[in-house]
Amino acid sequence: MLQIFLLLLLISAAAQSEEISGTAQIIDGDSIRIGETEIRLHGIDAPEAKQTCQYEGRDWPCGETATKALRSIVGAGPVQCTWTELDRYERALATCYVAQSDIALQLVDRGLALAYRRYSDAYVANEDRARAARKGVWNTEFVLPWDWRRGERLAGNELPDIDCPVKGNVNGKGDRIYHVKGWRDHSKVRLKPEEGDICFQTTAEADSAGFRKPHYASDRE
Repeated sequence: MLQIFLLLLLISAAAQSEEISGTAQIIDGDSIRIGETEIRLHGIDAPEAKQTCQYEGRDWPCGETATKALRSIVGAGPVQCTWTELDRYERALATCYVAQSDIALQLVDRGLALAYRRYSDAYVANEDRARAARKGVWNTEFVLPWDWRRGERLAGNELPDIDCPVKGNVNGKGDRIYHVKGWRDHSKVRLKPEEGDICFQTTAEADSAGFRKPHYASDRE
């Protein structure tokens, strides 16, 4: 009976898995789109698109580099993906291949993605080797991608807020908004240059750079 039960479980799992293939559009270092299906590469986490790491005291665009690496790996060839579930953003969590080579594995081998141990141990050994060889991000100072998404930054990667009279902030929607010292949200804004934030001396400078005042201050001079 136990063998029959296990067999039924395997059959059920296989029946629920889905496959998709085609030309992939690169979204970021660990996400692609095939047709109308957005896909998150399962078992890895790459630096976010706007994330920077520090190499020899200088900012290195590790997020952008990971995205470019994924684009290079995928190339123009068809991508084949297999998935069984969606994440909370309705993305397919998939293992994907190009020319029968695991895409996520290649990123981890290059040190441009981490094994997402919270969800899978599939790429842990590859990460360990990349770390030992100091490849990619392992040769830099960096914030773990999941911590970066929660707002953690490397020391010195934020613009000082002290004496910044006009804070130009690019929010999550890409809106460019400035906040003047003394206004409601000025003290709440933490400037992050890697996301396009700028400290201005005057509102005229902010206006010229394409920033606007917030809606709550629309009646201010």
